[in-house]
Amino acid sequence: MDTSPPPPKEPNTLGNASLALGIASTALVFGIGLCAITAVAQGWIDLARTPLFVCGASSAFVGLLAAFVGAAGLIGRNRPRATAIVGLILGMAGICLFLAFVNAVRGG
Repeated sequence: MDTSPPPPKEPNTLGNASLALGIASTALVFGIGLCAITAVAQGWIDLARTPLFVCGASSAFVGLLAAFVGAAGLIGRNRPRATAIVGLILGMAGICLFLAFVNAVRGG
């Protein structure tokens, strides 16, 4: 019987990158969306609609990248997958938040 410890897990660089991108995407989309909702409430959305949309869409694209990199981080052996899963979820959350804010601004 082999009593040697299992080999150490390799670091999941794709998972770590996905986590960082997912956090950035979700935080940026939330902040930009909050500004857009405030602009609608205060009546100055027409002045900032295009820049807010471009910044929000760019941040949602970072979320899309996080989702793809997170999915790639799930592939492979002997790697921890937790960061890849959380990055994938946060990336998708950034995309969903962007769509929700666009829908809220369009309806407001």
